[in-house]
Amino acid sequence: MMVWPPFPHPARLLAVIALVLSASGAVAQSSPVRTAEILPGWVDAEGRRIAALRLELAPGWHTYFRIPGDSGLAPVLDWSESQNLGQIRALWPAPQVFEQNGFVSFGYLDELILPLEITPARPDRPVALMGHLDIGVCRETCVPASVSVSAALRGDGADDARIRRSLAQRAEPAEQAGLSRATCRLEPAHRGATLTLRATLPRAGDAEHLIIEPPEGGLRVTSTRSWREGGDLVAEVALRSPHGAPLAFDRGALAFAVLTGERLISARGCTGAP
Repeated sequence: MMVWPPFPHPARLLAVIALVLSASGAVAQSSPVRTAEILPGWVDAEGRRIAALRLELAPGWHTYFRIPGDSGLAPVLDWSESQNLGQIRALWPAPQVFEQNGFVSFGYLDELILPLEITPARPDRPVALMGHLDIGVCRETCVPASVSVSAALRGDGADDARIRRSLAQRAEPAEQAGLSRATCRLEPAHRGATLTLRATLPRAGDAEHLIIEPPEGGLRVTSTRSWREGGDLVAEVALRSPHGAPLAFDRGALAFAVLTGERLISARGCTGAP
């Protein structure tokens, strides 16, 4: 398996053929994305539509979690052309871990079912959901893919076991998992800074991966290593700012997650380390 180098140079991306798909799943036979569709789902008791984006990949191919890890390409989801869409929230299921050539990435093998929580702008009217997605897909080689999907979401819909299974794999709040403290320290480094995060949390599983999601603003995570020190899970992360700009962020907006083979635990915010 060939992995993406961290944050490929734009010139390299331009040299790779993009794959354009339709929502019907009628794609080129050679495409690693076999099907791209919206599962219509159902309307919950609060009047929100619980639908899902489903991507079926060719056997052995994988795509990436919203935080791809040391290598990979973060997915970009654009629903701006939708009609009667008030709000939409992606409820990411726990990814699996891919390790290759010293890089660790997070994603989904063969299939991704991504639940979507949709609030209509006007509840008495259907939602015309139209999305454009830029994702990375990998096996022996890695390519970016452009995926277009659309669906008319009307009526009460019907329960879907596939969406339910994916919802059961979403993150649990860290407070429920026993997180009692999270501290972070930011130190200047070449072309950016080094972030050290320390989370006081009971062991979540045999192999724990601490995933850092910096606040919006163009900050990039280029490498991560994590380890246990007694009751603390510690991560050291290299951060880069766009175009070499001075690096600063709001500690309260820093999101992180702990991934094991069984669980995904999410948290937000840290305090300054002593």
